[in-house]
Amino acid sequence: MRALFQFLNNVLGATAHNLKANRQVFLVSVATITVALSILGLFLLVFSNLKSMMSTWDRQVQLIVYLDDDVSEDQKSKLRALFEGHPEVEEVAFTSREEAWENFRHSFSGGADFIQDLDFNPLPGSFHMRFKSSPDRLDKIKDFAQVLNKQPGVESLEYGEKWVARFEKFMIFIQVFLLAVGGLLCLGLILIISNTIKLSYYSRQDEIELMRLIGATNRYIRTPFLLEGVCVGFFGAVASLALLKAMHYYIQLRFQESLDFLTRGVVIQFLPFSWSVSMVVVSMAVGLMGSYYSIHQFLESGDRQ
Repeated sequence: MRALFQFLNNVLGATAHNLKANRQVFLVSVATITVALSILGLFLLVFSNLKSMMSTWDRQVQLIVYLDDDVSEDQKSKLRALFEGHPEVEEVAFTSREEAWENFRHSFSGGADFIQDLDFNPLPGSFHMRFKSSPDRLDKIKDFAQVLNKQPGVESLEYGEKWVARFEKFMIFIQVFLLAVGGLLCLGLILIISNTIKLSYYSRQDEIELMRLIGATNRYIRTPFLLEGVCVGFFGAVASLALLKAMHYYIQLRFQESLDFLTRGVVIQFLPFSWSVSMVVVSMAVGLMGSYYSIHQFLESGDRQ
């Protein structure tokens, strides 16, 4: 146990020495990683809020059944029974032609005068149905809409199928784009950290050669450099999250009220905690990989010599 503590103490001391000796290179590497992760984090922030917005819109999606002008009371009753008998329908509301016209005129009370002077009602009566929350709710609405299209008294249906489908395709594109950008950024960060560790190695090359001569193992030599890479990744990720939080606060402060109309009351959120932790962990792993790749090459060439 004492030998372990001595090993850790020596390793941490060597890591601190490396960071201090290569302070400028370390800071430049952290700054580079901060910028790269901030770009990725900004895309993640947009994606997270779009996903939240999509979830809110999905909860608000309802099936609207517009009725023929000459629909009979018997047909209305049969349709209502069909709606209320569906196991996935949570709520059914009926709006008569007169109510629809009054609501429309009230909405445009300050608008054109000709709307107020119309002496006929062009709007149909309608049923509004809200479905129970489920992952496949939109598919259930589509299936039920196909059944309703064949019912007598039904003029048309509306549930935003086109814009929902387009938005879902857009979200899939964003996911693929994020994976591609994330992969390229991780590869670039591995190369950046690898070069940083190489510079650190060169600055201590004579010291490392002396350590090898007195019997230091590769593990003892390698560990401080691995920890240095992890530190670079950690501080870069933390700095990028701090920068993203500042950007999020600014956007929320300046644009939340303007975006309320588009987002329908959805508050602009920061990255979920699990995503933030994942960014830190991935950045540290990238730092570890870059360090290992760099120092492994030097140690192998030293063993061959």
